[in-house]
Amino acid sequence: MANHDQQSLEHKLALLKQTYQHNLQAELASLCSVLTRLQQTLRAQLMVTTEAPSSGDPQAPRDTLTDVYHRLHKLAGSAGTFGFDTIGSQARLLENGLKRWLEESDQAIDLQLVNVVSSQLQSMQIELVPSLQQAPSVDGPQEINGTSAKIWLIEEDDELGKHIREQLMNFSYDVRLFDSVPEACQAIANQSPDILIVDAMAGVGHLAPLQALPCPLLFISDCDSFDARMRAAQLNAHGYFLKPLNIPQLVNRLEQLLQERQSPPARILVVDDDQQLAAYYQLVLEAAGMEVRILDNPRHIIDQLASFRPELLLMDVHMPDYDGPDLASVVRQYDEWSSLPIVFLSAEMDLGKQVDALSHGADDFLTKPILAAQLVASIRVRVARSRTLSALLNKDSLTGLLKHASIKSAAINEICRGFRQHYSVVVAMVDIDHFKSVNDTYGHATGDVVIASVATLLRQRLRQTDMIGRYGGEEFLVVLPHCSAEDGRKRLEDIRQYFSRLRFNQGEQEFACTLSAGMVCSTDVSEDNKDRLLVLADEALYRAKRGGRNQVSQ
Repeated sequence: MANHDQQSLEHKLALLKQTYQHNLQAELASLCSVLTRLQQTLRAQLMVTTEAPSSGDPQAPRDTLTDVYHRLHKLAGSAGTFGFDTIGSQARLLENGLKRWLEESDQAIDLQLVNVVSSQLQSMQIELVPSLQQAPSVDGPQEINGTSAKIWLIEEDDELGKHIREQLMNFSYDVRLFDSVPEACQAIANQSPDILIVDAMAGVGHLAPLQALPCPLLFISDCDSFDARMRAAQLNAHGYFLKPLNIPQLVNRLEQLLQERQSPPARILVVDDDQQLAAYYQLVLEAAGMEVRILDNPRHIIDQLASFRPELLLMDVHMPDYDGPDLASVVRQYDEWSSLPIVFLSAEMDLGKQVDALSHGADDFLTKPILAAQLVASIRVRVARSRTLSALLNKDSLTGLLKHASIKSAAINEICRGFRQHYSVVVAMVDIDHFKSVNDTYGHATGDVVIASVATLLRQRLRQTDMIGRYGGEEFLVVLPHCSAEDGRKRLEDIRQYFSRLRFNQGEQEFACTLSAGMVCSTDVSEDNKDRLLVLADEALYRAKRGGRNQVSQ
């Protein structure tokens, strides 16, 4: 399937480049025709005697050459993108030469200058051969198949390995245990993991075949020396965990890595008047797993932002009616889009103009032509940073769940939507039992690990459409749309039982915790009382506490 997708991409790129080459031939022919007419005009002016001066507009030849400069600027940016590097370089040299002449000279157009430009354009026509060049290579998105993440654990201590596997399986991971690196290497032919966890002492010298797998690598070890951590870093490890393992801490890292790989596609809005270039960027970015929309009329940009809600705006600097920097300034006038990453992609080589463009609210400036891999990498980095900032603003730093205000607002909106569209919504409050004694006995750092483990379990055991937030302290608010009271109770009971089987470590001490939950279903409440669902869920939670804890009350 992957080979078929790659072949499809290469075919689309080849067709796009074939179309561009046809248009490039036409554009060079048009420019040569313009220069030929300009040469004829200038020769005619030279033949006119001083006794009979020309009646033509003396500014017209200069305007013509200015138009040629702008067209060469566009060619310099696009030709290299489609693989015609030599033509792009020649266009850049001509563009720079014309720019200097137009800026520095106030004299009439020199026929010799026009002859040089015309000769170079004719050379570019000869350079343009009908053979298509190789399409750029783009790494496609990595996907994880199956509902449970596959974890490979390499641990020589059989008893410890079974203990770690049991704990990880409580978090719904599919864990396969190996007692040596060579044994795991032999299994590669039939299967590969989503994440690899290796004991640092388990023969890492034979790790090369496993390092070639496209999955994150984590080390576990009882050695906390700088040299040991450096060896892990040199092996491109994504984490280093000390024994005895803090399982919830390890699970938090696993969740983080899996979320990065399973995150939704980045949404990119491309604003460029060059439709072929925009189509090329769209094809390259979509092949890398992104969702791309093209806007060729800047007047509609705010409407597109509202409907598409992009995570990054990729924009040209020079467009016929509106300059990119001015357009960026308009976008920044809206509070909602004040932090939207804006990246300029232009053939503009003047550093001063690049700096000026950035001063209008852009985050980066990329120059045309640009390699496909460079474009994809630049966009991915910007979107990743933007998502990180968004998470910091809207999500709790410890759990990664929605903050109090965000989850409460989401709950109220979902409840109202449920009553309006006539579907059931379950609202539940979840609280860790005797949490104060956990903090008092084992310390607040360990208490944070317990809180984070509840958050991880809630994310894993509930649906993607469900909403989860940290309501305060050790209390969580859960909203389950399109869920009956019976199904909601089953899900909460499932989470309660899984959590009770987890084991936490503080030093040499091991302990367990339980949780209680209170729930209410919208079908059990009249629409007049829909505003009381959160209160009713909280009251149900207190009934569970008074009833002995470690239970779900309705």
